[in-house]
Amino acid sequence: MELVNLTWKEAEEYLKKRRDVLLPVGAVEEHGYHLPLSTDVDIAEAVCRELSRRTGIGVAPAVWYGYSRSTRGYAGTVMVGREELKSYLRSILEGFAESGFTRVYIVSGHFSNDHLRAIEEAAEEARGVEAQLLDFSRADFSDLLESKPLHACEAETSLMLFLHPEKVKMKLARDEEIAYEGDVLRKTESGVFGRPSLATREKGKKLFERIVSELERAVRV
Repeated sequence: MELVNLTWKEAEEYLKKRRDVLLPVGAVEEHGYHLPLSTDVDIAEAVCRELSRRTGIGVAPAVWYGYSRSTRGYAGTVMVGREELKSYLRSILEGFAESGFTRVYIVSGHFSNDHLRAIEEAAEEARGVEAQLLDFSRADFSDLLESKPLHACEAETSLMLFLHPEKVKMKLARDEEIAYEGDVLRKTESGVFGRPSLATREKGKKLFERIVSELERAVRV
């Protein structure tokens, strides 16, 4: 159930039954030659919608813009500042509180360390509402993947092949080295960090099921 499709009276009826909500967060960011700029939001929204189907928790409209240092400079990547992201998310969370919600589950499809920390700090600082980041990047997928998951990689490409195959241009997928300059990823020609050539729809289905199942346990606690 997507809250944005409700009237305010329907939202009022929802709040009589429950006061929690799922908030997808992503980034408008390059994902190699083969995946769209929408990848992070596409995955976060899909996870939230399936969680909603299983639990009845409503899904809020996504926060599209995030923060990252490693993917700046590629055409189409649009980032906001870390502090601006934290402030904006804190305001959104307090807006939920003002509207009558008491708990917000945040699901991010973007996993820059600074991006995730901005979310966590916003959740800690928001007044009047309990907010929790459901970070599925920490789940163990080693039995499902043949390479390290990072960015536009085997994992993300597999998920997109399962969720939005029409958006994936596998013929253009290019494997790239994962290397760092200090604590920042060294840029690659294609913007990929990992091995998308190993991706399959079947892996994506298994990854998606594991992600949703683990988060479902978290929201049912």
